[in-house]
Amino acid sequence: MAATRGTLEHRLIRLSWGGAIAIVGTIVGLVVLRSVFVKAHRPLSWGLASAVAAVLLDPIVDRLAQHIRRVPAVLLTFLTIGAIGVGTTYLVFDDVQQALDRLETAAPEAAAEVEARTDRLGEIARDANLGERVDSFVEVLRGRVAGGDDVLRTTAGTAPAYLVCAILTVFLMTYGPRIAKGAAAQDPDRARASRASLITGAAVARARRAVLYTAGLGAVLGLIGTGVALWLDLPAPSAVGVAIAVAAFFPHVGLIAGSLPLLLLTLGFRSGALALGLLAVVLVLQAVDSAVVRPQIARRSVHVGLLLPWVVALLGYSVYGIGGAAYGVMLAVFAIAVLDRLEAANQARGAAVAATSTAG
Repeated sequence: MAATRGTLEHRLIRLSWGGAIAIVGTIVGLVVLRSVFVKAHRPLSWGLASAVAAVLLDPIVDRLAQHIRRVPAVLLTFLTIGAIGVGTTYLVFDDVQQALDRLETAAPEAAAEVEARTDRLGEIARDANLGERVDSFVEVLRGRVAGGDDVLRTTAGTAPAYLVCAILTVFLMTYGPRIAKGAAAQDPDRARASRASLITGAAVARARRAVLYTAGLGAVLGLIGTGVALWLDLPAPSAVGVAIAVAAFFPHVGLIAGSLPLLLLTLGFRSGALALGLLAVVLVLQAVDSAVVRPQIARRSVHVGLLLPWVVALLGYSVYGIGGAAYGVMLAVFAIAVLDRLEAANQARGAAVAATSTAG
């Protein structure tokens, strides 16, 4: 009994007043930071989006600045990308609206044909009130799907936010390098500050190449998907292409996932045999992408695995929607690039130490 009492006494932890204040202060600070982040998530997201845009657009502006002044180059880049974004969004939603008009006519006719059958399938369709359910489904889609005009009105309403982001982006593109150098200069250890600057700069360049190369690949695949949908006379061809282009950011399975709308529309509006043929082509393209294209992109930028982009995109979408998913994936790619450069620096340092030991 005495031994047990002594053991309990030895396990007693004495907390000083300073430690208690530090723990309470940390908890209070975390609560305050969480509240600030929740209340200020909109300007914080604007700042994050502007920083990412500045990093991605800097090479384009540098190329244009070789022919015209930098300020007009920045404005021209913003206007061009904004026009492309708004135009693509308008085309996608306008195509979806037209596809819904087409579905509104074709779906009830197909349901009526199924109900008119004299076999078991027709009997099941009549018992399930297939025609009424299809009409209700189309009506729900009609109420939830926006058209191209709605996109233009929404874009006009969010124009001030885009203007603020554009100003922030121009500011970061102009003064960002000076801010980064000033931050690095705060470290009294010059050697460590120099290493941090080199690693960060290399990571930014590699992450930017990874994003731009993948975006170019997605654009090519999206144009191919749009062309196939137009050739097969499928509804919403631009929406099909955008689905393929967006899913192409995810390696190894993205092309298959993005091609599902194309395959389903082909199955519904054309034939099962043609859908199977397209599926075979998609599988071959996915294999080529995984075995050839992705390793080439990783060799020139950074290797991005299968799981991380999906997890980050799902978490970002659940918190901030599509923008959170997109910027979350980009930040994840940057984090991977930083870790990759740190590993490369450690390996180079270890090789140098080994060479020095061998020479000595």
